[in-house]
Amino acid sequence: MFLPIKSEHKLQRFPVLTTLVCVICALVFFKQQSDRSDFEMSVMRYCMKPQSRIEEMVMSRVDDLTDSTMCGESMFHIAHSEDPGAEIDEIVQSLKPLSGFNASDSREYVTQMLKGELAQFRTLVPAYPDTKVAYYTGSWNPIGMLTSSFAHDGWGHIIFNLIFFIAFATVVEALVGPVGFIVFILVNSLLIGLTDSVASALTDNHHWTLGLSGVVMGVMGAHAYLLPRGKIRCYYWFFVIFGSVAVPAWILALWYIGGDIYKLFTAENFYGINVLAHVAGGIAGYFYAFFFLKGPRMVAASLQSDLDRTQFKPGF
Repeated sequence: MFLPIKSEHKLQRFPVLTTLVCVICALVFFKQQSDRSDFEMSVMRYCMKPQSRIEEMVMSRVDDLTDSTMCGESMFHIAHSEDPGAEIDEIVQSLKPLSGFNASDSREYVTQMLKGELAQFRTLVPAYPDTKVAYYTGSWNPIGMLTSSFAHDGWGHIIFNLIFFIAFATVVEALVGPVGFIVFILVNSLLIGLTDSVASALTDNHHWTLGLSGVVMGVMGAHAYLLPRGKIRCYYWFFVIFGSVAVPAWILALWYIGGDIYKLFTAENFYGINVLAHVAGGIAGYFYAFFFLKGPRMVAASLQSDLDRTQFKPGF
């Protein structure tokens, strides 16, 4: 395991905005956790409602057809599909006719039954809470592009994103200032969302996405441009071997962003990770700094020269 923890650069002031971003992410995550708990309770209420024998049989067949393993899962997929009516029609066409019904009557009965189930599901179960803050690539909604950067899927997701963010963002904030830092995060989030939407439209594969990781890659790319030889303290461990080492930011950026570029074109399964958002964020962060942060780059170059002289100053 290899984990960037903090910058070796001594900051002139406390990283207020970096801390604020982390606090916002934490508050949003706790709200998500609370909403998810309420959502699960509402699904339980739906599952506890009485059903006739024929309704139980039909829903069992639908669950088998949709590979659903939990109660309410198949109705959840129907309710959150782009066209629930078309989804129901496709399911009905795939089911075998019910005993005692001809094919036409069976399809009509099951269609009306599923529409009734969908209406009950929507009455008892609210929309999945993450859809309030996540970004759907088919929506092209700029608000969703921004809010999704501050939402996370689970504890591991938010913890590692914030650790990486703190390691690189503190220096970027110090170099570009508060206004520049806010603009950077907003622009980076929008560029990530736009890239994801364009790619999804071209491949006809729209999806939901959330997480700060694209912005993390963005500040990593910006750090690599502004202060490429600035050291980041990294901790590593392998079984019982552990320690720390200071690594230049450009090497870490090349390793993580370059690794995701390689993965994007070679991996067959990303296991739920939005690798494109990582790549888009890292590249956007670097080139945003290249085109719009020339002033901070000059300040950083002077700072880097001072750091180099201090580092290589001969002893007496």
